[in-house]
Amino acid sequence: MIALREGGNLPPLLYYHRVAPEADPDTGPVPEVFDRQMGLLKFLGFRGVSLREALTASPSDSAGMIGITFDDGYEDNYEWAAPILEKYGFRGTIFCVTGVLGQKTAWAEDPRWVGHPLMTPGQARELSRRGFEIAAHSRTHPDLTTLSGKELEDEVSGSRRELEDLLGEPVVTFCYPYGFYNEETKEEARKAGYLAARSTRRMTPGKGELQFDLPARSISGEMSLARFALTVAGYRLMEELRNPVAPVWASGEGR
Repeated sequence: MIALREGGNLPPLLYYHRVAPEADPDTGPVPEVFDRQMGLLKFLGFRGVSLREALTASPSDSAGMIGITFDDGYEDNYEWAAPILEKYGFRGTIFCVTGVLGQKTAWAEDPRWVGHPLMTPGQARELSRRGFEIAAHSRTHPDLTTLSGKELEDEVSGSRRELEDLLGEPVVTFCYPYGFYNEETKEEARKAGYLAARSTRRMTPGKGELQFDLPARSISGEMSLARFALTVAGYRLMEELRNPVAPVWASGEGR
């Protein structure tokens, strides 16, 4: 669980990029591996949810939740990841770069991240109807810390407006491109009307987290199933420590 400084707890968050047969290990797992990961979560008693659902769930409803998120809005999220999540009764959040929907990635210098198809507007609408959260990841995927004023507002608020026009529903979460952010970008996300913003850093043990600087665990194709199991089992242990089950004798039984 993520302890929030504002009060309360948030389920742990995972983040992916691609899920595709040809995915480079650095960009994400192949579908078979992703399927095994989701099956393991189900076996351990987790329920994969969107960040929006995690934020709005009551304490009693949030037990067993784990947030599953995807950065950039790749078409393979629609083709491969979404059906696998649905197979296990899960949903998730897909953070889309709204100004380039239906195009190919072109913002990275590393060739492993260039030229991959992004979801079309129609695919984003369909996933929204199927219960997935389609959320904002800027308009053009810039380093937001290099922007200010109208340019920053256009990327942060503009992304939300474009998605709301497309989906016909409120867009309440944001993800910082490249995971780069500062106080100005956090304040811009808050002013834009988002409920929270996700970063790419890991949770800081023993420290309360902020809703506009939410940590998440990156899951690449290089992570073994054993390592994935250890990671999520640790989340389960943390939840049980926060919500211990009373011993039988506490109610006078079993003495």
